[in-house]
Amino acid sequence: MRALRRFFFFLLLLLCQTAWAAKGTILYIPMDNRPVCLDYTVQTMQAAGWDVQTPPSAYIANEKNMGEPEHLFAWLEANVKNSVAVVASSDALLYGGLVASRTHTIPLEVLQKRAERLVALKSNYGDKNIYIFTTIMRSPKASSAPVEPEYYKEWGQKIFRLGELEDKLELKAIKRREIKELADLRAELPLEIQADLYNRRAHNIMATELLLHGVESGDFDYLLIGRDDTAEFSQAHREARSMDILVRELPKERIRFFAGADQLGLVLLSRAANRLQYKLPLVNVTYSAGVGGATVPSYEDNTVADSAKQHIYAAGAFPVRLRRHADLVLAVNTPKNGVTLEAGSAANNGVITPETKNFMRKIERIAQNQPVALADVKYGNGADNALVKGLFENNLAYNLAAYGGWNTAGNSLGFALAQGLLSRDYADGSKKNLLEQRYLDDWAYQANARMLTYTKLIWPNYWPNSGLNAEQCAAAEKFITREINKISAPYLQAAAEKYQFTLPWKRMFEVKVTKVNE
Repeated sequence: MRALRRFFFFLLLLLCQTAWAAKGTILYIPMDNRPVCLDYTVQTMQAAGWDVQTPPSAYIANEKNMGEPEHLFAWLEANVKNSVAVVASSDALLYGGLVASRTHTIPLEVLQKRAERLVALKSNYGDKNIYIFTTIMRSPKASSAPVEPEYYKEWGQKIFRLGELEDKLELKAIKRREIKELADLRAELPLEIQADLYNRRAHNIMATELLLHGVESGDFDYLLIGRDDTAEFSQAHREARSMDILVRELPKERIRFFAGADQLGLVLLSRAANRLQYKLPLVNVTYSAGVGGATVPSYEDNTVADSAKQHIYAAGAFPVRLRRHADLVLAVNTPKNGVTLEAGSAANNGVITPETKNFMRKIERIAQNQPVALADVKYGNGADNALVKGLFENNLAYNLAAYGGWNTAGNSLGFALAQGLLSRDYADGSKKNLLEQRYLDDWAYQANARMLTYTKLIWPNYWPNSGLNAEQCAAAEKFITREINKISAPYLQAAAEKYQFTLPWKRMFEVKVTKVNE
């Protein structure tokens, strides 16, 4: 028995040394330069001790320009031999970014060559670990240029409705009156718009199918496919059903397919970190009272429970039913009735209900013995005011391993999970900084200051929600900074004063929270 114990001790010591030695350079190509995709993701990995290298900013998509696929490929191929892994967005490498995947006019032949070049990366450049994430083109209910083709200004809602009814028709869920509506929409929508829309979607699907060969051949160590902004019935859901048939034929240990887009990069970086260190963390999931895991959030087409399970596998972890076995507990704050309203709605009034109190007590109990990552998905596009207020009032806010509550449920869940898994390796002080960043962004801005800026500055002056000019942007940033300081002061004291708040895409949808001394 003693000899066996010594054997396992030396084996563990060897694995720990190997894990320590494995920390090195990971090449990361984000889908664009938005803070959640680039800055926050890189900062998280750096806090966990990894050297994450990204391409020159000129090659990455921004609010004005598509990225540069050929330059991105050249950078990747020039640097891959000096890395321990690659985590890359195929949307960036094939189209030039997430927005470009919705608006491009790239010939199918070019897309095919780029997809084949990506699949060949492993065999041509040193047999590195290759992790790729991609997205199914979204079906927004209403959107406009430049994040969608120009015609969405006029036809966006009808385009969504057309896809919704086509999906219902295929699923035999369409009502009699909707059949006539579908026929009318097919006749009303200009043929050139339908051709542009469906050709691009078809090309994107064909390019994604080529990437599936990389999973089948083993050229990709993992392929993560996200469904960007979908709905229970939509064109994106229709395409996802077809894609799912193909995905199910491939080995589950190398591919996952679920709702969300902006969290995919960090989820795969977490997977790369776990695999390189020979770790398989165990994760238990718990929910607030009510519908819980059966909730189907807005902007998504699957349940929170299924999303959580799929995210755990994708992040290089394993779900466990018994909490006592878990290395991390993922606590998910869901609406009691399963209906996710917007964070800016009147319902998000900060009143702490008995359900919220009980959920916080559960978190407090668990956090005494195990790290807790909190995914706050009760509302869309922002945090639950009552929950965050309660976390600070009960001294729980900084006892969490991670917190996420910003955009869609998948975005929040994936980010909180990945940061929670990586938190075990954070350098001193890093966890508090990353938590502060999330509270200031997801809660102070998204759930509060954002709507105040709309109602008190943007709309009264008849300014646009996006495409702000330099003067408008500066005024909005000044207003946002003042409001965030005011909102956060009772709970974060003067923490907000250490940060700068900017609108990197000259729009209200996201804010960049940057520590001033960084």
